[in-house]
Amino acid sequence: MSQAFGIGVMLGVAAVAAACTSVLGDFEVGGDGAGAGTGTGTGTGTGTGTGAAGGPSGCAIGMADCDGNPADCEVDVNEDPQNCGACGTLCLGNGTCSAGACSGAAEIARGYPTTASPNAKFLVIYDDEVYWTAGEGQGGSVQKVSIHGGPVTLIAAGQNAPYGIAVNQKGVFWSNLNDADILWAEHNATSTPKVVFDSDHATLGVAADEIDVFWAQRAGVIGATGNGSLIGRIPMSDGRADDEFHKDSGTSPHLIALDGEHVFWVDRRQGGSVNRTSRRTGETIRLTEDAQAYPYAIALDRSHVYWTNSPRARDNDQPGAVMKAPKNGAREATVVWTPEQDNVQNSTLDCIAVDDNDDHVYWTDQGSSRVLRKRKSGNMKQEVLYTGGTPRGIALHGEYVYWVDEKTGAVRKLHRHR
Repeated sequence: MSQAFGIGVMLGVAAVAAACTSVLGDFEVGGDGAGAGTGTGTGTGTGTGTGAAGGPSGCAIGMADCDGNPADCEVDVNEDPQNCGACGTLCLGNGTCSAGACSGAAEIARGYPTTASPNAKFLVIYDDEVYWTAGEGQGGSVQKVSIHGGPVTLIAAGQNAPYGIAVNQKGVFWSNLNDADILWAEHNATSTPKVVFDSDHATLGVAADEIDVFWAQRAGVIGATGNGSLIGRIPMSDGRADDEFHKDSGTSPHLIALDGEHVFWVDRRQGGSVNRTSRRTGETIRLTEDAQAYPYAIALDRSHVYWTNSPRARDNDQPGAVMKAPKNGAREATVVWTPEQDNVQNSTLDCIAVDDNDDHVYWTDQGSSRVLRKRKSGNMKQEVLYTGGTPRGIALHGEYVYWVDEKTGAVRKLHRHR
């Protein structure tokens, strides 16, 4: 069944490389630009200080107004480890600030304190802004911040366990796990969030490019199959959400990723799989010959698909791992990393990130409180990039790796080639 949410006037779009029967109302989506939010932030940060670049605040280059008093420009963001590169960007671990960059990891946002436990989930980067979801219950939120730090903009409050998130020039799309729906809002948070698909089952992973938005829907409990499990699609050409795109009641879909031709997704079961579905025909094949132990997160580069196997606590006899397989369907899955290689006993693998310009795969491990990377080939030893907190969602952008800390709701980043 399809469900329209009213794209309005269609913009010219191009593919990028990196809800059930009622009409929910028409509204304009996006604008002529790429969707960078501007103006003052809401949430934990306010004001219009512009960080290292100076600008509308009237500050000289390299100076910023971080205390909200427009009469002065009191912070040198080139050298202040409490405001490094932008107001509020904190150099962690006694790191120093030079030329507006921290010597080690930087915390660029504290999150939006809607609950005692922020429960930050996943993040995505679009047009030099970081978007993320947080919250377990009705106090959940969707937020964004510049990749440099600064004021946090609240995209949506009062969300019921927001989970997967994706952004394109049309706006911000996310799933509310407990309400079982997909929502949309503008990048600059000037509109009220709108439901674009209302489901009878849990909505989870969301992925987008400029052509389509896809979501994963699980009909059973975690790790169980159910009638209604599927990958859904919302074409940006007409905004009609389609839960007939790929039905697969024998699976438990979780997180997803896209390239120009296919949707890649994990079946999060004890005997799960990694799958590829054609965006043109809906044909689906398995990319793994052997059953996988609760595959969780997924990422793509030009030639391979990468994923984490992350068994649940009660299934700790199943091995966790970072895995990869060719995108072409050869079913030649190989191990990149296992906790045994690192002699780690308390590993709980979470999210994963790759790109075409780096020969490493990056991932978060909440059990050992670490952000790690290893060569995609599996050669050499893993590198521990950061230790501390409860890292979860992870993304690569420019020269940096970004992640969210689940318990504090913080957004952090680290230069990949430090």
